[in-house]
Amino acid sequence: MPGLDRSPLAAQDLSALAGLLDRRVVAIDVGSRDGVREVWRALKPNALLVGFDPDPQECARLNAAAGDPEHERYEPFALGARPGQAVLNLTRDPQSSSLYPPNPATLACYPELWRHQPVGTEPVELTTIDAWASGAGVGSIDALKVDVQGAELDVLRGGQTMLGGARIVEAEVEFQELYSGQPLFCDVVSFMREQGFELWRLRELHYCGLSPAGRGEPVFGRGDYVERTRLGGQLAWGNAVFVRSELAQSGVPADWQTRTRDACLAAIFGFPELVELNLAEALAAADEPARGPLKQALRASRRRGRSRRLEDLLWRAPAHVRGFVGARVLRR
Repeated sequence: MPGLDRSPLAAQDLSALAGLLDRRVVAIDVGSRDGVREVWRALKPNALLVGFDPDPQECARLNAAAGDPEHERYEPFALGARPGQAVLNLTRDPQSSSLYPPNPATLACYPELWRHQPVGTEPVELTTIDAWASGAGVGSIDALKVDVQGAELDVLRGGQTMLGGARIVEAEVEFQELYSGQPLFCDVVSFMREQGFELWRLRELHYCGLSPAGRGEPVFGRGDYVERTRLGGQLAWGNAVFVRSELAQSGVPADWQTRTRDACLAAIFGFPELVELNLAEALAAADEPARGPLKQALRASRRRGRSRRLEDLLWRAPAHVRGFVGARVLRR
């Protein structure tokens, strides 16, 4: 599912930064129906973006739309903890289908979870990230996003070799058992800590309400909306982003190429503080030919950050203040 462009670098700045790298960035999107996030494409041409979706027709459509198999392609595979046969549990909303069956007790509590109502099953052949990478000649991956309706931990377990080189991982996590027997948030966090990652951010938190959404209301409450409206509900799922510990630390020995790569990855996941930290570290260690582009990227990140902070302040300000500031800007 394409996400918001939170990047602190504009597309041209990010592309120029990626061009400094001595090997291309490899980013994997498991559960990429509708394609990879647009901001990822700014890394091209020095990138390989690979999406996975078990629907061959969807992958064919996405490959035709991308038209760039050397840098962006979609693989019609279902991924899990190990290769072999499995059962895909089909639901009323196809995007809610899962390798885990919907939990009847949870469905009975929350009316809007009718989308998870089972409508049948079909057999699927599973592979793993590690098996795919070996067959595709991909030696390492830098970033990974996983959104597969409750089976995220299975996918991560099937990619432990590739996780060894990854720097940032985003996974959808559930806080309650939407699917029977599925791993929950705490299980994913525990596994990722064992792999050397730290939880950096929880995003897009969704809540299931006890009553159906009314006209004009979101189907599932998000963020602090549930605190400000009658919708309410119980925390159900969100996105957890994990980073390597050293990516968020200054003074840790690392060459400028590693720091520049980390800045690119932090940018596509929308972490301006990590972009600036890693660009500053890269700049301190880089040779002269690379220093100019790194300085430019650091200035661009700080400039965009100031602009977005101003936008946020204006958005939070009372309407009459926004109008006054807007009028002053127009008069200039």
